[in-house]
Amino acid sequence: MELSIHEAAKQLGEVFPYAWQGTLEDQTYGSRTVRFVGEASLTGAVVGDAEGFTVTGNAKVTLASVCARCNEPFEEPFAFSFEDRFVKAIFHKEDDETYPFEGEVIDLTQAFMDELFLQLPMVSLCKPDCKGLCPVCGVDLNRFRCSCAEKTRNSAFDALKALSFENKEV
Repeated sequence: MELSIHEAAKQLGEVFPYAWQGTLEDQTYGSRTVRFVGEASLTGAVVGDAEGFTVTGNAKVTLASVCARCNEPFEEPFAFSFEDRFVKAIFHKEDDETYPFEGEVIDLTQAFMDELFLQLPMVSLCKPDCKGLCPVCGVDLNRFRCSCAEKTRNSAFDALKALSFENKEV
């Protein structure tokens, strides 16, 4: 994901649009592996100043996900916006929230992945009303109906229902 800043470096303060489209390799973040389906697209603008460049944009990707409730694979469209700062390597400090660059090309890959991982949902659901799996027999409740789920509705909070707080000082 390389972005040429040749023109933007000549005309500091001017806004230069850009667009990128391509495939991305699988990425691992913590214990999660992110798999991409098809092409990713990135559109935005870059503005330069004396020390570096501000890059803004909108990204669209499709992820190969697995539902956290029913464990079924599905394709998950995902879009996010970002704004990142790239500074010349001589001005870059390790504790800065900036990315270093040299020459007339900025590599957006690390910034793109950082933003993606920050904005990914904690869990992915195939649909908002996914019923998940039966905790007793394991059947997919989106596809089948089982009788054990209705008979055995245990909750970790069932013990609290038995408590009575009437006529007791708290």
